[in-house]
Amino acid sequence: MGILNTGIFGGFRKKTGPLIGRRSRNQNVITGLHHKSNKPTTEKQLVAQHKFALLNSFLSGITELLNLGFKKHTKNNSTANAAYTYNYPHAFLPQEESWVLNYPALVYSRGHVAGPQGVEITLVQNPDMRHEVVFKWALQAQSEYCQFTDRASFLVYSPTKQRAVTVADAVDRYAMEYRFPLPADIDGTDLHCYMSFRSANGKQAGNSRYLGVIPGDNNP
Repeated sequence: MGILNTGIFGGFRKKTGPLIGRRSRNQNVITGLHHKSNKPTTEKQLVAQHKFALLNSFLSGITELLNLGFKKHTKNNSTANAAYTYNYPHAFLPQEESWVLNYPALVYSRGHVAGPQGVEITLVQNPDMRHEVVFKWALQAQSEYCQFTDRASFLVYSPTKQRAVTVADAVDRYAMEYRFPLPADIDGTDLHCYMSFRSANGKQAGNSRYLGVIPGDNNP
């Protein structure tokens, strides 16, 4: 039974006959019932489904960073959808008869705040015998979009485990270093590393930057 929320000219929710009503992003949305198709899936559809699963597996684990880095690019969309739309055209590379993610081309943040320069990433062992990724970057001259107080965010992604580990607003630009402790389940796997800055007040974001991969067999 459909339920009218604002009179006969307003939207409704739940099911009425062949229609389904719901409220999404402050808009009334009405869709038809979904019918399972008896047609066989085409090769083009299979490729599209595979690409969707690949990119979604990456983006679904970094919601916090997307909310910070894509919030000014959503329009009437979610940050996850905005990031998906932006990344999709350059997110894939052909491999044999399939596709893989183009990790260096993926971004989780967009904006005018200056990105990191002169970044070095290394894998080290801390006194507790656990591994850490050490991010080091050069200090840049201050300007409108480059302040010592800008906050740094980091992403380490393991394709083997399909797992992202993130930290937002971890340290300021002036720190010039951050030690990222690795969870045990991704230690020893290939690790793709990213970094970005955003303003201290959170109003301006910067482009995230791909920093490279630490091979899984590169343990100290």
